[in-house]
Amino acid sequence: MNQGRIWCVVNPTVGLPLLIGSVAVTSLVVHAEILSNTTWMSSYWQGAAAKTASADTTIAPVASNVTKTGDGYVITVKVTPDATLDGSKLAAK
Repeated sequence: MNQGRIWCVVNPTVGLPLLIGSVAVTSLVVHAEILSNTTWMSSYWQGAAAKTASADTTIAPVASNVTKTGDGYVITVKVTPDATLDGSKLAAK
């Protein structure tokens, strides 16, 4: 320890609690600032959001045909219109 002589000036029974206390206070202040300046913390404290999907929801496959060629794979994609989605919801994602 290259700063070992500090304990000749400061008693360890005073210096160690001050050092550990200052680290604890600094940690609490930093965590409080981070948690108070995030946008997701209030939602997290209020609990999980309601789930939108159910077990009855069926999802149509997007890749309808996957074939292997000499250079790799060829994937044919078909777009299936969904009546529940409009362009504004797709653009927001």
